[in-house]
Amino acid sequence: MQRISLRPDGVTLVAVLNACSNLGKLELGKWVHAYIDKNQIKADGFVGNALVDMYAKCGSAEQAFGVFQGMECKDVFSYTAMIMGFAMNGEAERALDIFAEMPMVGSKPDEVTFVDVLSACSHAGMVEEGWRHFEDMSKVYNLEPQTEHYGCMVDLLGRAGLISEAEVFIANMPIEPDAFVWGALLGACSIHGKVELGEAIMKKLVAVNP
Repeated sequence: MQRISLRPDGVTLVAVLNACSNLGKLELGKWVHAYIDKNQIKADGFVGNALVDMYAKCGSAEQAFGVFQGMECKDVFSYTAMIMGFAMNGEAERALDIFAEMPMVGSKPDEVTFVDVLSACSHAGMVEEGWRHFEDMSKVYNLEPQTEHYGCMVDLLGRAGLISEAEVFIANMPIEPDAFVWGALLGACSIHGKVELGEAIMKKLVAVNP
């Protein structure tokens, strides 16, 4: 396209940025960002979200935040991408600060948002905050937790050393635990040296995911 002077549209730019995200091509992503600025293309909506996502997945949370702050129109995807960016890069409190902004601007979180929020709590050892957000899913936002959310909670409890609580949580799940849930508990056993329990969980993991 560049060689034949064909100007890309927003859909093309989003596709290229998504490819950069998936391949971890930060420098190429920066080049695309520079192209967007040079050609005075508005980094908002789908293009802005793709830029935030690209920087976040390539480990540049601050640059993602810079794009995020400059966006005039932010939607649930914008907020979710930024929450994920901070969560992935060890900035759990900043991720939760972004999440706290959503009700103030009238943006309702979705199921994907809560996966990132719970992951942030898990990696930062924020057990009480994780419980509160998990419960708010159904009580406040009328969202039904899915297996990914249960897996995040098992990971949260397991990382904090609350292995017994994690087992009770799994036993009381209203849906059948899958490989994601058992894998989270197995990871906790690995962290905390629970060899016998880990062997038992491995059998269950193999049973649900041969």
